[in-house]
Amino acid sequence: MLASPRDRSSRRRQLDLAWERFLQRGELADVRPEIARSWTRAREVYGIDPTLARAPLAPGDDLAARRDRDDTWEVAEPVLAEFSARLRSTGHVLAFFDAAGVMLCLGGDADTIAAVQEINLCPGASWREDVAGTNGSGTSLVERRATEVFASEHFVAAWQRWTSVGAPIAMPGGELAGLVELTGAWDAPEPQGLVAATAIAALVEERLRARQHLRDEVIRYALRAARGSGDALLAVDARGRVLQANDAARGRLSLEGGELPRAARERLVAALRASDAAADEDLLVEWPGAAASPGAACSIVTHGGRPIGALLRVAAPPTRAIRAGAPARGRPSARYGFEAILGASPRLRGAVGLAEIAARNDLPVVLHGESGTGKELFAHGIHGASARAAGPLVVVNCGAIPAALVEAELFGYEPGTFTGGQREGKAGKLEEAHGGTLFLDEVSELPPQAQTALLRAVQECEVVRLGGSKPRRIDVRIVSATNRRLTDEVALGRFRQDLFFRLNVLHVDIPPLRERREDVALLARAFLEEAEERLGRSGLALSPAAIAALEAHGWPGNVRELRNVILRAAAVAAGSVIEPGDLALFGRGTPIAPGRAPAVPHAPPSAAPSGGTAEPRRDAAPGAEPEGPERDELVAALDACGWNIARTATTLGVSRQALYRRLRRFGITR
Repeated sequence: MLASPRDRSSRRRQLDLAWERFLQRGELADVRPEIARSWTRAREVYGIDPTLARAPLAPGDDLAARRDRDDTWEVAEPVLAEFSARLRSTGHVLAFFDAAGVMLCLGGDADTIAAVQEINLCPGASWREDVAGTNGSGTSLVERRATEVFASEHFVAAWQRWTSVGAPIAMPGGELAGLVELTGAWDAPEPQGLVAATAIAALVEERLRARQHLRDEVIRYALRAARGSGDALLAVDARGRVLQANDAARGRLSLEGGELPRAARERLVAALRASDAAADEDLLVEWPGAAASPGAACSIVTHGGRPIGALLRVAAPPTRAIRAGAPARGRPSARYGFEAILGASPRLRGAVGLAEIAARNDLPVVLHGESGTGKELFAHGIHGASARAAGPLVVVNCGAIPAALVEAELFGYEPGTFTGGQREGKAGKLEEAHGGTLFLDEVSELPPQAQTALLRAVQECEVVRLGGSKPRRIDVRIVSATNRRLTDEVALGRFRQDLFFRLNVLHVDIPPLRERREDVALLARAFLEEAEERLGRSGLALSPAAIAALEAHGWPGNVRELRNVILRAAAVAAGSVIEPGDLALFGRGTPIAPGRAPAVPHAPPSAAPSGGTAEPRRDAAPGAEPEGPERDELVAALDACGWNIARTATTLGVSRQALYRRLRRFGITR
């Protein structure tokens, strides 16, 4: 708006002449580009009559129904009420329009409200540019930005008594959600209309983003809670936008650019807008090419009494039922599905493909991979996608149990077997896993006696508790994990060959992160989103230089190390963009800044610098295993953790006892 009454009057006279020249001769001079475009549209495209007396009322149902259907109105109403109260004696009014250009409310100065009624600037009227010509709301909707229309810049003469400023409101993602308009007499004292309208629109947008984030999290939570049987699962919002999909959905369903097929999206959006959308019964949404089902079962997700999205489930191809005698648990005990394994590299997807094949049968599986590669995710995925998904998944870390107690943990014991045991005895992990899956993590750490007992249990499908003689039948599928090659352990005499052949029917090699660097950026962004939730931050991003530093790193701790690096960076970053300096990337004992090599001490290993400590002894002791990838990985992890044993064990996902055993095996001392 113009600064003084004299400036406004002068500008008004200039615009009056420009408007008349345009109507008479089609000349466009002395007007702003957006106004020139709007006048041209009004006359040549829409055929607007400049002598209109009032704007038309919107056809269709009543105002209350429009407000009920408009999701933005619920968020905008308290904001509009607050600002309208401030305008009561200013000569200005504040209006809210839906995305179709229909006014839903008007507040502010009472005298101005009465005056603008003459031109139908009132709730229920349509002020789209194609029916009302150039005006603050209609032209802003077309231009998709805040626009001021001053006096004779209005195409219709009846509107020229006023100055109107429109500011669009965008949904998260950019879709138009509505518009606010500030209107006053063209010669009224200036209320900084363009700034005020833009600020009000921005406040509404911020509240929309907060609500959408909450709704998206509710829908994602519903998807996590619904995981299980290998069905294709999609979480979508109220506009049919896909928020999350599991691997089965991405692999089996036809998603158009990551979105629902048009027919399914239209059916879903219509159902969510219907008055009975919050009903308990599922809807059936037709899905093109859904081979295993006539369509997708649609479960409505509600929040605050309103439908906010849905879970779509397309059934998996039929698989055999859980065997007779297996306990019905109601819900899967796996915490993760295959969709939790992130990455697109060929080696990783090949490993996931093998794991999905394993999930379709009951054969024993060995998962091999370095510490931190995600072996437990694979185990959960195999169990959750198998016919045993409703049974228990029992996890045993063989390296975390003292050797003397391994057999008691696995096979259980009878009452009075040994001092300190439970008086009534205790079932072992094999019994607890009856009807489900037993996951033996760090299986190579099993002591010889426990290996012998496990072999018999696997062969005979029965266990005998310690101190007892009665065999108990078990129905268990065994998934094992190890960061060592079991063939090497067999050759060295540390693992029974017959047990190896029993457990290693299906073998899945999980690649280390350094061999799938194309996945680093994807994983980093996923961990950053997780960090935002944990730390209560938002809007964080990784700079291109930070991504390059992450991709160049060696990752001795694999995916687990990457996750910890991102969590720390999200916590310490001063701004919203994470730079290389925020990343704690470690080499052999020294933080490495991107593009710089770690410092190499010149002193011999036996000589400690003044005031310092001696370098770790990395030469193998007599009888220790020679240098190799596993030993190098272990030394790198120790260096990264400053040789703190507890922290290194946590990073590697093993117990301290297991870590000490590895140190002794490789002859590594400090």
